Amino acid sequence: MGDGIWAATSGAIAELATLETAANNVANVATTAYKADRTVFKEYLARTSQARKTVRLVSVDATRTDASEGSISPTGRPLDVAIHGRGYFAVKGREGTLYTRHGGIQFAPDGSLVTQTKEPFLDRQGIALRAPVNARTVEIGKDGSVLADGAKIGELAVYAFDDPASLSRQSSQLMRATPAAGPPRAVTADLETQALEQSNFSAVRGMVDIVGATRAFEACEKAINAFRDADSRAAMTLMRVT
Repeated sequence: MGDGIWAATSGAIAELATLETAANNVANVATTAYKADRTVFKEYLARTSQARKTVRLVSVDATRTDASEGSISPTGRPLDVAIHGRGYFAVKGREGTLYTRHGGIQFAPDGSLVTQTKEPFLDRQGIALRAPVNARTVEIGKDGSVLADGAKIGELAVYAFDDPASLSRQSSQLMRATPAAGPPRAVTADLETQALEQSNFSAVRGMVDIVGATRAFEACEKAINAFRDADSRAAMTLMRVT
């Protein structure tokens, strides 16, 4: 069997991973504050069955997050808040602090300010924010202050990372800090109240990515079939000679 078939096969596997990532991005086009994923490839040399011969292969090295800002749309809802530029809100996950750009804050029955999936928002001391359950109004100020009936009861924690693309995705809207992303640094964020950030991925970009990955996969598939056919012809020729 020709060694080139392994290079074509590795390319096909890598393009399948790209196609899966693109499909997930398309599925989250309408997800608030979603950050698209990108596949990163690496090339490496592998030893073949023939002595002292190597072949170039490709694999998916990592999936990185596109941390660019999505468009911000006004909602008129007092508990909605969006971050301009860098920064993530801190929330309490089951196994530690998580980070999100989704500022659609919900008011839980016990007064806790939580995400749509019930993770409490945290202040800079790591304490869950909570408003009086009998408060007539609860809103977010432009500086991140949480106001209940006009009185400040806390402040949203916002953190930035040196390399936010290296954050580990936990869900479509929640991220976890990693050593590669760097330690979280408390920042004074540029907030827009009564507004939400939209996904930074478009359906048009998704279709372009899907078509590109599909065509690349088909090219690899054709190369695999060509190598296989060549091996078959070589085998038949050898049988006739012998």
